[in-house]
Amino acid sequence: MTECQLIRPNVCFKPVNMFVNPRPASTIDSFKSVIIILPSGAYCQHLGNTKHNNMRIQTVLLSAMLAVAWFGAAAQGNTKRIIGAVTDIQNNAIAGATIQLLDAKDSAVIKTTAAAYNGRFVFKGLPSGRYVIAVNSTGYEKYASSIVAIDDLHTAILMPAIVLRPTAGQTLKAVTVASRKPLLERKIDRTIVNVDAMISAAGSNALEVLARSPGVMVDINGDISLNGVHGVLVLIDDRPTYMSVQDLAAYLRSLPGSMLDKIELMASPPAKYDAAGNAIINIVLKKNRAAGFNGNISTGYNQGVYGHTNDAANVNYRHDKINIFGNAGYSTDRNFNDETFNRTFYNAGGQVSATGLMNSFYYYSSQSANIRAGMDYFASPKTTLGILVTAGTRQRTDSRNYLASQYDGNKYLDSVTKGSASGTYQWRNEGVNLNFQHKFDSVGTLVTADFDYVHYHSNGSQLSPDSVYLPGGTLINTNNILDILPSNINIWSAKADYTRPLKGNAKFEAGIKSSYVVTDNSTNWFNETGSAIVPDYANTNHFIYRENINAAYISAEKEWKRWALKAGLRAENTQAEGHQLGNTAVKDSSFNKSYTILFPTAYLLYKLDRDGNNTIKLSYGLRVRRPNYQQLNPFLLYRDAYTYSAGNPYLNPVLNHVFALEYAYKGMFGISMAYLHIKNDVYNLTQASGQVLITKPENFGTDYSFNIKPYVSLSPVKGWNLDAGFLLFKLVNNGNAYGQLIHNSITTGEVEVNNQFRLKHGWSAELNSFFPGRMGTAQTYSDATWRVDGGLQKIILNNKGSIRVSMNDIFHSLKFGDKTIIPVVLTAVHTNITDTRRVNISFNYRFGKDANARKRNHNNGGAADEQGRTD
Repeated sequence: MTECQLIRPNVCFKPVNMFVNPRPASTIDSFKSVIIILPSGAYCQHLGNTKHNNMRIQTVLLSAMLAVAWFGAAAQGNTKRIIGAVTDIQNNAIAGATIQLLDAKDSAVIKTTAAAYNGRFVFKGLPSGRYVIAVNSTGYEKYASSIVAIDDLHTAILMPAIVLRPTAGQTLKAVTVASRKPLLERKIDRTIVNVDAMISAAGSNALEVLARSPGVMVDINGDISLNGVHGVLVLIDDRPTYMSVQDLAAYLRSLPGSMLDKIELMASPPAKYDAAGNAIINIVLKKNRAAGFNGNISTGYNQGVYGHTNDAANVNYRHDKINIFGNAGYSTDRNFNDETFNRTFYNAGGQVSATGLMNSFYYYSSQSANIRAGMDYFASPKTTLGILVTAGTRQRTDSRNYLASQYDGNKYLDSVTKGSASGTYQWRNEGVNLNFQHKFDSVGTLVTADFDYVHYHSNGSQLSPDSVYLPGGTLINTNNILDILPSNINIWSAKADYTRPLKGNAKFEAGIKSSYVVTDNSTNWFNETGSAIVPDYANTNHFIYRENINAAYISAEKEWKRWALKAGLRAENTQAEGHQLGNTAVKDSSFNKSYTILFPTAYLLYKLDRDGNNTIKLSYGLRVRRPNYQQLNPFLLYRDAYTYSAGNPYLNPVLNHVFALEYAYKGMFGISMAYLHIKNDVYNLTQASGQVLITKPENFGTDYSFNIKPYVSLSPVKGWNLDAGFLLFKLVNNGNAYGQLIHNSITTGEVEVNNQFRLKHGWSAELNSFFPGRMGTAQTYSDATWRVDGGLQKIILNNKGSIRVSMNDIFHSLKFGDKTIIPVVLTAVHTNITDTRRVNISFNYRFGKDANARKRNHNNGGAADEQGRTD
């Protein structure tokens, strides 16, 4: 018989399972207890067996701490509530664990919350009823309590510490809790896409997974936009990539989708993040910190017109104070672009002066390998030191063949050009991150520090011969151009962050960061003259750019009964200099820039009812988009005989004010409205030199954007999860393109529908569709298109393995088209068909014995703004 000690009158005791699957008696005995505190006050604790009482004493102390928290809460009003905390077996709080309050009758979810930094949680304002507490956290066994009753006589329940253990999944007597994460999670400052919940992610690459995320659009050139806004900063594990748009797209294609853990979409990021980019997309790779040796492997094959492979492995070994981890990926990629170009040129009077028709077929093949390896040393219970090493390599070859016909104003054939371009390219990167973390106390006061060094090197050569013929077939001209394109980027970055939890559900954060970047890019241009290859110094370029950014930020947040506020201020000072090295045909030139900008951010949340089912959120943020390093390089890049691109060293930074208002109901339905004011926006503008089009980035003007996005996230019937969103936005941009004033106003939209089906016997399926509308910015207008994807998954090998089969672009409807208009000069229509319809098959297997590990919030370095700006 269990004895209860009264510390207040009216004791009530009710047993529940504290462990889902208790450890063997030799380690720790089954521990069952719960405390129900009556309105008049009571306390009862069942200590059970006396073995390992030190662990029991810790649990009792934590329960006592929760009791103190309950007294404070009870003083604010006599509302029905449940209070508890979640820890691991080492008594460390498990922050962020998902806690669900379930109806005991049918396991319906009544409320959902997340454990705070100290593991605590509370459900307030509960009606009388019988409930079950269910807890999920990645790397830990799911937990469900026995039935907990609350009524007018039992108005508050104080749970003892819920201790999670990483054991194999099992069916609980009281309720079965699904451990699978939802596809989407919406937080106060971001939307999270859980990649493992996306069946089609297996066998796909990271760029394809990103393109299926809500609000994300990837165009044919690899440029990424979020909610209709371009200029997005893409981070990988909170670190930028420092790559061009094309190189970033190629790198993401080389990352197997199975290496991704989640994608964080931040339209208005908090002050802790670098102020760069109109928005931030953070791709989080999988990490494993469980004790012992464990990991997972995946392999995938993807067949369209050409075959692709994606293979990855993720391993971890944790013993005592040492944790060693790493992952590696290998992929092969082949694709094509089948393009048509129709260009019409006008004279000063508006009549057609010339027409150009061109068909082009482009093909590339690449092999990529990426590796990340690191070690954590737990010097003490409060101090951790770490090192992370990254490396990657990519080999690529490509070829382009085109046939261009030129007509005069009367539509008579003037000439025919047959040309090609073939290239070989090598790319590699190496990086090292040193990190430090120290906890000052049990409430969560924390300091972290990071030092990063990253080096990118690429080299390539491209040979581009073409021949021009008269209508009768007479050869009149030949060209043979050789480009050699070496590039080096070196990045140093250091940062430190401080976090201090305060009384009354408040928190303070502050941090500093400094980065220094040096880019060295060359374009060596040669022309073949007879049997000799002669340097073309007029088109040869050598550009060096140096940039130092120093930043500091403060941020504070506070939560009241119905209000929540988070605000921050970030200051960034930028010192930059560019040097265009001269030669016999190009003058030496240089420039310097220096500016300081303050970036405020603010989020205000209000609960319309006491249970927080209906919420309204208001936010504001100021962002900056600095020119990408390659955009600043004034090199001339040859595409074909009629198309060139160039950089612009005189670009100015772009400022973006973002205002947003959102209403949400229980995370099931919501509608958001946003207004963006973008000053000095940068677009790739085209000008004609004869019949040759040269495109380069320019500060175009000012953009105004207003969008409305309703969304639903619900389960219409058991086993079917539906996430759908509709984005309607109006975009106005006013600017100057080479002396011509342009005013654009376009209203368009996007529709996304994601369906997840959980079937019996380990089967699941998905069916997703995406309908982006037409777009128009500066000189270019793109066509509307659509895509439907589907997938099927089977869990095998005792829930440790899975086989997935999926199909991308089932109806092969994803075709790209755009039109470029230069008033009174040019109209250019472009279409592109590529290898979008593909069938994927993949296998994933998880190995090793799970065990609880000491939790650590791993960030992956301080180089967060600079890496994203090599595009």
